[in-house]
Amino acid sequence: MTPKPTPVIVEPASAKQVNDWAHSSNLLCCRVDPAGKYVVAGAIDHTIQRWEVATGRKTTLSGHRNWVRTLAFSPDGKNLHSGGYDGRLLAWEIGADDPKPFRDTQAHQGWLRGLAISSDGRLVATCGNDRLVKVWSTRDGGLVRELQGHPNIVYCVHFVPGSHELVSGDIVGNIFHWKAEGHEKTRAFDVKEIFFHIGDLAPFGGILSLGFSHDGRTLTASGLHKVTNAPGGNRRPVAVSFDWVSGEKRPKHESLKKELDGTMWRALHHPSGTLIGVMEKQVGFWNPGSPDVTHLAATPSEIFDCDLHPNQVDLFTAHHDGHLRQMRIGRPRQTAPG
Repeated sequence: MTPKPTPVIVEPASAKQVNDWAHSSNLLCCRVDPAGKYVVAGAIDHTIQRWEVATGRKTTLSGHRNWVRTLAFSPDGKNLHSGGYDGRLLAWEIGADDPKPFRDTQAHQGWLRGLAISSDGRLVATCGNDRLVKVWSTRDGGLVRELQGHPNIVYCVHFVPGSHELVSGDIVGNIFHWKAEGHEKTRAFDVKEIFFHIGDLAPFGGILSLGFSHDGRTLTASGLHKVTNAPGGNRRPVAVSFDWVSGEKRPKHESLKKELDGTMWRALHHPSGTLIGVMEKQVGFWNPGSPDVTHLAATPSEIFDCDLHPNQVDLFTAHHDGHLRQMRIGRPRQTAPG
């Protein structure tokens, strides 16, 4: 059983890099296993790189035939699921000395862009360029159901905490909520402000990540808005949150005092209540309820993804320059003895 982490105080102004591991190809995504032993990153050279957190020892996982865009661990940490622009969903035994895929599923026509694992580990959900959301059994790899309704490319999918319900987000700013059974969406969240049409023809932006707060009361989407020169620049990174029960939209999270041209590729909720977002070369921190970023921590290269270590103290970031970096963002809270 993974030990319960000690409560952490997030100290953005003291955030510092503590490790820097290099790969020879751009990294697009990263995840830490639930036990905190491994951190993995997907690359544009079609590989997954696995680092041992304690030693930095690197192992290459080969199996995809295109860019590896999305990763998720089973809740017990034994298996890694990966999705790539080859449309394939692969499953790996992550603790093997030389991991090979033990399951290979042609999940989508075109790019597979997002995947998620249910909290009980029984289901994996995927989405992609074919505008579909699919749910698969982790036991035998079989297709459980296929969800239709997105009008355009589906970028991301996430299980509602503690359930088999789903949320999914697409390129034109729709978030759909799907019940645990059946094929009909139960409600929609409108985030049209975070996409833009290039010449009224091609959509640009959309829902790039979805995540829930640790109490399950807040759903947050990240992306870009305020586009004035797509796709070359002049856009602003943003996270938009909703009250999960009522659906009420909350104030946006932005960098207001220091304007940044860029995209918020992922936003995640720290258990302390701090919102963390990665955008261009910056890691942003927002206090609960604050629309403007509290602190920006600079890194050497553009960030495409991030994930929090189970210790809640270390944040890992996947970078355009092929580096995976570990940033210490806080410290354990001192507790009274006894």
